[in-house]
Amino acid sequence: MRYSNPQLVQRLAAEYVLGTLTGRARRRFERWMTDSYHVRSAVWHWERQLNPLAEAAASVQPRSHVWERVLERTGAAAAARAEQETSRVPWFERLGLWRGLSLVATAAAVVLAVLLARTPTEVVAPQAQQFVSVVNGEQSQPLWLVRADVQQGRLTIKSINATAPAATNSYELWILPAGGAAPRSLGLLPTGTAAVDAELPVELRPLLASAQGLAVSLEPAGGSPTGAPTGPVVYQAAILSI
Repeated sequence: MRYSNPQLVQRLAAEYVLGTLTGRARRRFERWMTDSYHVRSAVWHWERQLNPLAEAAASVQPRSHVWERVLERTGAAAAARAEQETSRVPWFERLGLWRGLSLVATAAAVVLAVLLARTPTEVVAPQAQQFVSVVNGEQSQPLWLVRADVQQGRLTIKSINATAPAATNSYELWILPAGGAAPRSLGLLPTGTAAVDAELPVELRPLLASAQGLAVSLEPAGGSPTGAPTGPVVYQAAILSI
């Protein structure tokens, strides 16, 4: 794999921070990260961008069947049954007890990793296609947190540090399709502490997987009158699938 491509560095760094880079690829990336300041900088950049996601995500209790499957797959359930069969042995002499506790800890770690790497919706329906983006300001401060759920057809945008423009203007969010196609509007952006939960247009859903990113333009109050950006593009951001 060639690591001289800056776009590849950014993509791998983002996947590393999200936790979707696994196995041998993750180990190779970690070795490369120890040798390259530029790679470490890319990882730090994505940590700053994605930290608001962890802060915005509420804790969630997995459904009982999820926990039961984790116990079965890790062997903890079998260990618990074996422990019941040897319950007459003094607890401090039971080797199975310690093995079972170790397996339960492993199962808990697996559940925790799933909850941290995925949103609550994905724990229930892992087949869902979801995309996230953090739009940063000039000083790398997060301004908006954008999340698109293709399966549910929802677009949620949360203002983090975004201040309102002049009363005669609005911020508008655009998806940048692959191949240099014309930007498509995703709607107006909230400011202050406001948030938006809107329907994701059906015609825009297929564009997310291959999109080059997102852009924010400064438009007249109420949005672009032409359906295309008319004002200056003030911010851009990458969009990631999770």
